[in-house]
Parts: sequence; C-alpha cells; structure tokens
Amino acid sequence: MPRTTAAAAAARIVRDEGGDAAFGCPDAPGGPLYAALADAGTALRTARHAQSAVHMADGWARASGRTGVVVAGAASVPGLAPGLHAARADGVPLVCLAEGPVEPLGAVAGQVLPAASAARLPWALREAFRTAREGRPGPVLVELPADTEAEIAYDPAVDAPLPTRSGIPHPRQVAAALELLLAARRPLLLAGGGVTAADAGAALRALAGRLRVPFADTPGGRGCAADGDELYAGTVGCSPGQRALDAADCVLAVGTGRAAGLLAGVRTVIQVDAEPSAIGGYGTAGPGIVADARLFLEGLLDSALDGGERRECAQWTRPAGATVPASGPGGAQVPVRRVHAELGAVFGTDACFVLTEEVYGEWSGALLPVGGPRRLLLGGRGGPPGWAVPAALGARLALAATAPDTVLVGIGTGPGLPPLAEELAAAAECSVPYVQLLLGRDERGPDAVRLAEAYDCSGCRVTDREGLRSALEWARKEAVSTRRPVLVDVLARPGA
Repeated sequence: MPRTTAAAAAARIVRDEGGDAAFGCPDAPGGPLYAALADAGTALRTARHAQSAVHMADGWARASGRTGVVVAGAASVPGLAPGLHAARADGVPLVCLAEGPVEPLGAVAGQVLPAASAARLPWALREAFRTAREGRPGPVLVELPADTEAEIAYDPAVDAPLPTRSGIPHPRQVAAALELLLAARRPLLLAGGGVTAADAGAALRALAGRLRVPFADTPGGRGCAADGDELYAGTVGCSPGQRALDAADCVLAVGTGRAAGLLAGVRTVIQVDAEPSAIGGYGTAGPGIVADARLFLEGLLDSALDGGERRECAQWTRPAGATVPASGPGGAQVPVRRVHAELGAVFGTDACFVLTEEVYGEWSGALLPVGGPRRLLLGGRGGPPGWAVPAALGARLALAATAPDTVLVGIGTGPGLPPLAEELAAAAECSVPYVQLLLGRDERGPDAVRLAEAYDCSGCRVTDREGLRSALEWARKEAVSTRRPVLVDVLARPGA
C-alpha cells in the first residue's frame, strides 16, 4: 500500500470532503499540516481570535452547504468553546482539527474523536465528517496526534467518504401524512431551517403546487420560495404568515427543530425532522416522523402523483405581499421599513444577508428581500456576542467560489461596531469585500466609521432617510472597487 505522511492524508481527506477552505487560529499547528492543506488545494484563512475562526467556518458552511473546517493549536483550544457552542445550537456542520487535550470541549462539541496515533488520523477524520453532517448537523472535534509528519500506509484510491444515515421515511408514514393533509380544511406546509439544510426547497414548492396547499416558513427557512409566489403565505412570527399559521387546522412542519411554542395552538401537527430528539416538542396531536426533509417531501409528492385521480386541497389563504412600501420622505432617523425598501431597491433579491436572530426580531428581518435558499444566514442563538462579523467573512469566501456576483450584507445594531469586529482588518488584508450595515437608535457611542477606517476599511454615516439609497449604492461600488469591507452606519429606528 502507498505511504504518505499523516498530514498529507488528512489534507487530502479535507479536500475530498468538500473543504476547499479552512480557518485557523494564530497559533494553529503550522508546518506539515499547513503545507499539506495548501498542496491539496485548501485555502487556509487565519483569524485574529480562536472564536472568530470557528464563526468564519460557521458562516462558510451555511453559505456553501458543506462542512466547515477549523484548525487550532493547543493554546487556542479554550477559545473555540463559544463558536462550537453556537454551531451546535444552530445545527451547523463543522470539523475542528485541534492539538490536544480537547476533552474539556466535549460538552459543547457534538463529539470528540481522539486520533491517538498518526495511523488513526485518516479514519478519525472520515468519521468526523460523517458525524458532523448526519442527522441534525453539528461540530465534531478531532484531536491531532503529535506525529503528523510520520509516514503511514494510506491509499487515496480506495478511501472514500463514509455513508450517512439515509433518513428514508417509511411508506406508511408518508401515506398517513398525505391523508391528514387531504382531509384538512385549512392545511399548511411549514418550512424550517432543516428544509434549507437538506436542499429541499424545490420539493416543498412542487408538493405545494400539486396539492394546492399554501406554505409558510420560519426565519431559518427563508428563501425556500421567492416572495410573491402564488402559494407562499409568508414568514411565521409576522403578518401575513402568522395569520395563516393561526388559522390552519393541520400543519406539516418540516425541519422546524425544537421550537416548542411555535405550533402550540394548531389542532394537528405532522412533525418531520432528521433529529429524533426534536420530535414531540410541540405537545400537539399528530404523528412525528424521523426522516430527511428532502426525501420525505419527495416521497410525499410521489404518493400524491400516484394516487390515481388527482385530489387537491383548496388554497385558502392569500399569498404574501412581494413589496415593502417605503414610508414617507424627509425627517430624522430612518424607519426600518425604509431601510428594507432601500435594500431591495439597491440589491434586489441577489444579496445574501447575515445577521443574528436578535437583530432579525428587533429590526423586522421578515421584510428583507430574500431571493433564494442560503441567502439569509441567521445565527447567534447559542453563544455570546461576536458571531456576525466573522460569519459574514466566512460566508463571503464561500460565495466567492459559487456566486461571485452576490453581494453580502451584514446587519448589526447598537452603538459602535459589534464584538470581534477586529476581523474587519483580516478581511481588508485578505481582500474580502462585503457591506456591513449598522443600525443605531441614537448618535451616542464610539464613531463606528472611524473605527472601520482604522481597520483599513471604508465607511459612511446616514442620519436621514434621504441619504440612505445613495449611501447603499456607494457602499456596493466601494466594496467591489476596494475589495474590502464597507460600513454604512445608519441612524435608524424600529417600527413603521
């Protein structure tokens, strides 16, 4: 059998698993592993902080739909904890290669796989990628052996990714779900983040069209359908999506996770999730089905097509509106509806938005012009502040390979720049362009524009609604021409 170093085998596996980028910490193990990653075609991006490196890989994974990779040295291991906790809470697949000991992080990572020897490293790494993406995704730690330069027996020609649990639904469960939907007077399909993760948006729309059943989404499921789709009822938590959910008598909830209060008032809930522990959290009547979201929806669609005569449910709710009216001209501060209207006017539905769930809720994120799957990245549920800026940088790097013309827009709030904004300096150094929107209620606090300029980025301040569109247009052009982040600091207010 051919022989190679453990580092070269590990790098080859990372690339084979789709890792064309990896994110490291300042003290990450250099030498053989770094050189091997570069030789395998994996670009290594170094963050200024260990927590930032994990958040960057997090954003990269969300935008690309693949497993993010982190490389960390022994001194950085404690700093990985906040990022791993956030990734686990949000169900983001990550593989972290770290120098030991890493056992203390077992509480925040989904699993810790020690590679006790160089010969064990390839198999531990394959298992880590399988575990990270199987069922409900999450982070997995691999403890690197001390002798990554040692030669091992390894033949890439006979090595391959490990198969994951298929998640194929049982035919009886599919048939039961279809009967419940057909028997309901006001059925509703509800897409959660699991639909986006499984690339199941097309199957959801096809099923809705076949049965003429309206569908809504949660914030995590935004992008499964374009605003204005004939059967799209909106996002739950705001009108008109919430009205549709409140009126529904049977809801097929796919990939909505553990949000126990979301469907508490619905008479019948059919819950579908890849993670068994998420089933049954709503306390409502109806079956729980453990299955892959895309495979279940495709199976349901096949059953509907094979059912002999075409049985349809009547559409009972109006589609969600496609436009956001901009409130009147003039005046101090920019109302949030005007912010979203101008974002739609300048960026259309081609932008990718990165923001925390807190900002989404406070600043009416349901109004954002989201044009497709993986174009709204919501995080920050499970960790301390600091996710937004590093995650935006990771997402921008992922889009550079698959959708280079997509404009990435980060949205933050509060006086001054958000935590870990020092990564803007790393973005400027590595020529990573994106637009960072900062929404503030008042003018108190540090000058965010001057702070951005100190990180070698550009910025501008908007204090009234008349100047917002020109500022956004300038920021879009400036990011492209300078290949660096651009800050737009807006004196804004929530509400109409």
